[in-house]
Amino acid sequence: MNLKKYKEKKYFNLVLAIVIAYILIKLIDNHAYFYGGFIKLTSIVSPFIYAFIIAYILNPIMKFFEKRFKVKRGVSILLTYILILGIVTVTSIYLIPKISNSIIDILKNVPYFAGETQKWFNDLISNSKLDSLLSSSTLSALNFNSFLSKISNFSITFLNLLLSKTITFTSYLIKWVFGFLIAIYILFDKENIISWFKKICYITFKDRTSDKLISLIKNLHNMVGAYVGTKAIDSSIIGVLAFVGLTIIGSSYGLLIAVIVGITNMIPYFGPFIGMVVAFVINVFFSPLKAFIALIFLFVLQQFDAWYLDPKLIGGKVGLSPFLVIFAVTLGGGLYGPVGMVLFVPIVAVVKVYLDKFIERQVKKNNKVEELDEV
Repeated sequence: MNLKKYKEKKYFNLVLAIVIAYILIKLIDNHAYFYGGFIKLTSIVSPFIYAFIIAYILNPIMKFFEKRFKVKRGVSILLTYILILGIVTVTSIYLIPKISNSIIDILKNVPYFAGETQKWFNDLISNSKLDSLLSSSTLSALNFNSFLSKISNFSITFLNLLLSKTITFTSYLIKWVFGFLIAIYILFDKENIISWFKKICYITFKDRTSDKLISLIKNLHNMVGAYVGTKAIDSSIIGVLAFVGLTIIGSSYGLLIAVIVGITNMIPYFGPFIGMVVAFVINVFFSPLKAFIALIFLFVLQQFDAWYLDPKLIGGKVGLSPFLVIFAVTLGGGLYGPVGMVLFVPIVAVVKVYLDKFIERQVKKNNKVEELDEV
């Protein structure tokens, strides 16, 4: 390369660096505009995102119909949607109205619950010994009447907010409906979509990197499917058993509590305690005896799940110690809320598999180096 060409290339690289720096500065200065455009684009393509999520969830059911009844793809998709629509219809007719009425009824009764709590507290501090203890401590500075009124105001505000969010919920519902329709085409053509994704990987990255990326996605798919699917079955069984038991006990809002128990059971370790606390708090205002019976029943039910049902269904599919499970639940909950609590357990399990392999390779490598040094 002669001096002239070298100078031209040098100036070209300098001009290119200046242009890139200018573009980056403009992007940073107008980040609000570009972020708004990104949010708008995400809102437009959100039905397709929902469609991929729905297709991923419905894929095991579709595969079951294909293998069990030896039917074509179109028929298996039709049977899958008939099953899902049947479940949604039954839920909409029988479960959702009762659950909604129970929630509204509880919110309306919050002032009554607050009054009962205040009455209980007044009876408690009427004891002369407790009264002298409270008056001589910092607890006397607390204004419990103000605190209870704030609880009542909060419940009313929450109810108004719940009603005002109906329009937003309707817009999300429309997007999910479109997602269900688009998911039909994704399920029907899923092999071509997977093949297209693999081709893009091999075009973009090296073969070895692409193999590792595809292997990682397969492991995540297998772990998430095995854990979330079986945990959903486990939680559904626990929810049904909780509803039957709470009905026999005569618990207030038995259906609502059973749904909460089933949903929170998806969260390892912490979830079952949430369901028990909710059942106790709701029932204690109506009958303290029923509250304690419901608490004991749910505790026994969770022991049955922990020692028998959960090991039978999930077994050692995750392969995480209790410490790592609690760590995954805490990390996932802090980042993405309840959904993160559920999904981070299989994700951390996959990370642990790869980390164990990496550590094992390093140990073997170091042992080999030590052997060579000894020679």
